Amino acid sequence: MNGPATVTTSSLGLPEREARLLQSHLARQLRWNARATVRLIIETERLGVFAAPPTGVLSYVQLPLLGSAVPADMTIPAAHMGFGEPEAGAVILMLPDSVPGTADLAVLPPSDGWHLPLQGVAGDVMPEVEVAIAEFKARSVSAVDADALAEEIWARPSFGGLPMRVLHTARMLGMLTADSSRIAATTRTGWKRLTTVRGQIFVRVPGALDRTTLTVVR
Repeated sequence: MNGPATVTTSSLGLPEREARLLQSHLARQLRWNARATVRLIIETERLGVFAAPPTGVLSYVQLPLLGSAVPADMTIPAAHMGFGEPEAGAVILMLPDSVPGTADLAVLPPSDGWHLPLQGVAGDVMPEVEVAIAEFKARSVSAVDADALAEEIWARPSFGGLPMRVLHTARMLGMLTADSSRIAATTRTGWKRLTTVRGQIFVRVPGALDRTTLTVVR
């Protein structure tokens, strides 16, 4: 690349490090679901990527863009995103044609109204997640209803009142690791959120009345 340039929604420029992070994030999503789609919120200088892992939550990562992008909101198959070869510290992200939106990505979390932050350290909560995973593996061997067992374990409250499914998903996506990085749990009407240095996980609060919004989380 010869410098900043205006890009279209068919391609985007990413710093090499962020491109590797996005590629790893998409690979983890595809291990869960080979047909996973992601919703891209493209702003002038950044890219937001929402996905819906099969755990009843939304994941979100935000990455800086190189150059100036044309704002767009599009849903695409995760497996069809292409990454060019690194050149001068930059990678071109090639986007396929958009596809119809999916129900699980139709409503995105709001950008404002979050409160009651609880701060923590990732390594301090990891043992609780590992215990829950070990319990699920042990009990699923003889479980009559695996879905009911999963719901029992992953619905349990954990750090900051977040259901265990949030922390489990964050661990599976590489957002939550046994290190000293800071994490935070916040709430708002209709939603709960886990924030890590590598991304965010959102979960809807069942039965809560809330206005819908498609604004991007900052």
